[in-house]
Amino acid sequence: MSRNLSIQQAVRIIIEENPLYVTLLSSGLVNLSALARNIKPLVDSMIGKDTKVFTIVKALERISMNYKLVNEYPDIVKALSMAEIITYSGMGEVEIPLIEENMEKVAKLRDLLAAAKVQFIILNDGNRMHVIAPLMYIASVCAQARIEEYGMVRIMFAEKAPVGIVTFLVQVMKSNQITAKHVLRYDNDIYIVVEREKTPPFSSIL
Repeated sequence: MSRNLSIQQAVRIIIEENPLYVTLLSSGLVNLSALARNIKPLVDSMIGKDTKVFTIVKALERISMNYKLVNEYPDIVKALSMAEIITYSGMGEVEIPLIEENMEKVAKLRDLLAAAKVQFIILNDGNRMHVIAPLMYIASVCAQARIEEYGMVRIMFAEKAPVGIVTFLVQVMKSNQITAKHVLRYDNDIYIVVEREKTPPFSSIL
């Protein structure tokens, strides 16, 4: 077993590979401290060092919350199981004030992205334009701007996105210690922009 695992990852593997543990956590009636002490030797073996029971309990709490959400929102879980999920890496975000000297830059960037047929999002509050797009395209037009790098997950539903989907996703991310920069809904699609290193973990829990 790889010793590059985090405690959270090790605990998740142990739980998901044992139907009894899954049942106990799903019931919400399990003593998490007792379960943590029970699986501690396995966790220690998987990550290659001694762990604290308290840390394992916190990992179990987060996993338990995921099961709780699954039980509370069965319609959303079903819709997600049938949705198409695409992950984009190397995305950047730039903020451009909508002042006269920037209008040519705004038009150039918008036209470039449209012509390249890449995935991008433009948010406009009347004073500033936020552009989320592949880094290489933003950098080619906004070379002097401060550009943050992110990952993006797009969830595409065959039918109308279920009611409460945004709230559900935010709760799932919170229970897995993931903070989204943006959670946007457009027609039947949901776009989630997260820190680059959080993109794979978030995709894996959907």
